[in-house]
Amino acid sequence: MSSTDASTPSTASTAPTEPAPLKIVVTDNDPVLGRTFTKAAGKFKTKSPGKSALVIGGTGQVGSEVVKHLMASDAFDKVAVFARRPIEYSGPNADKFVQKPIDFENEEQLKTDFAGFTHAFSCLGTTRSKSGKDGFYKVDHDYALSAARACKAAGIEHYSIVSSAGANKASRFLYTRAKGEVDSDVLGMGFPRVSVFRPAMLECRRDEARPLEKLASYALPLFKLVMPMSVAIPTSTLAWAMVINSFGKAETPATETFSNADMLEKFQKAKK
Repeated sequence: MSSTDASTPSTASTAPTEPAPLKIVVTDNDPVLGRTFTKAAGKFKTKSPGKSALVIGGTGQVGSEVVKHLMASDAFDKVAVFARRPIEYSGPNADKFVQKPIDFENEEQLKTDFAGFTHAFSCLGTTRSKSGKDGFYKVDHDYALSAARACKAAGIEHYSIVSSAGANKASRFLYTRAKGEVDSDVLGMGFPRVSVFRPAMLECRRDEARPLEKLASYALPLFKLVMPMSVAIPTSTLAWAMVINSFGKAETPATETFSNADMLEKFQKAKK
């Protein structure tokens, strides 16, 4: 929302400020993939050529990390980020990177835009403090389901979505209830394969201030000593887990849910 200076005449109008482009940079040291990841990516590319990925919410903390890992993997012929904020990508495989605008209110257009892609990564999310109660629910529930329905209609083979630890559609708390409602609906949509990732507190550097998360970060080292696998996960590790999982073959049943501990254990095992 733009603001008008008191000294500005009432007849003057102020144009909305365009968001600054998000710079996504992939280097030799960022992200850190590891031998297990690169081997899986190479095997996937050889056995399943011609795959393409789309990322929803690719300008957020998790989404931008997912984009980094997808681009660094060189496993997909095309990686498209559907976002409102412009992106400046720098790194390998730049010819495979595409950015497209998105309108969550137009589900029919989403179906058209998503057609032709094989894999989808939904990293959409906001907070109640940033968007208000109604705004949070609209983004994390309504928009998330709109995107999922469009992906199903477009023929997506593998749908991966970021949820939350404690997600439960019967929860008393708005955040975990909204996440649980989305999980339940997405798991029942009939995708050939669905992967739900439920991280605990996300460890990352944020552009905006989140007072509660900042307070929690002070106590985080102590909690991690007591429950090292349950209380937090770096966004880069979450993205690593999501992308490497997409290289695997679907099992029966083709729905899977990963806890915070599941993701950390897989990452730590790959480092050995």
